[in-house]
Amino acid sequence: MIKAIIDGAIVAKWCYFLFIILSNQSLAKLNVVTEYFPPAQHLDENEQLVGYIADKVRMVLDSSTLDYVVSVHGWSTAFNMALRDPHTCIFSMARSASREKQFIWIAELAQLNTYLYALNSKSIVINSLEQAKQYRIAVLKDNYSHHFLLSQGFEEGVNLMLMNSFDNIFKIVQSRQSSIDIVVLPEQRVKFEQSKRQVTDKLAPILRLKIKQPALYFACNKALDKPTKTKLINAFSVYQ
Repeated sequence: MIKAIIDGAIVAKWCYFLFIILSNQSLAKLNVVTEYFPPAQHLDENEQLVGYIADKVRMVLDSSTLDYVVSVHGWSTAFNMALRDPHTCIFSMARSASREKQFIWIAELAQLNTYLYALNSKSIVINSLEQAKQYRIAVLKDNYSHHFLLSQGFEEGVNLMLMNSFDNIFKIVQSRQSSIDIVVLPEQRVKFEQSKRQVTDKLAPILRLKIKQPALYFACNKALDKPTKTKLINAFSVYQ
């Protein structure tokens, strides 16, 4: 009889701890990560995240009643955080075939066009990706374009130079032109930089990636809990 009471108390104790753990998980903040990617999302003069996609995401998350926090990182860091942490989501990420099964795709945010840009001083003219393989190309690490070029036979350290941010790509255009020939950039970002700094006067679009480019999405870790997933889908559906 006493043993049964003790066993019952132990079970009740563990049930209580399990309830606390699950409750804390359900109350945990949703971690939302992004990169500096103007004009979609970027920091203003007050270090606040702004941009046409950032504003939309914030509006949707506020309407969802979820407790969340947004942080800005280099693309590779943000990508791997979303890939590994069950309670993390990311924007704006291209929905490519190689990533399809890695994430939960919550909502489409925007379309994107990407080009190969050559430095004007190089006078490069190409008509195909195959011709581009003879040049040194700076591309954002873990970006859709990086993975796409790898699938087309480009090689890291041979004709691909991996960069941690689009900012670093623009810096290399400004200060280390002898080390690269071509950069891979979204058209929208180039136009933004042109309006702000005029650095793209040194760049000329030479080839658009001749594939249907995947849209940019708000996506989440595959292990995201179902209630949070449902809230996100419902919130974004109102603004589609």
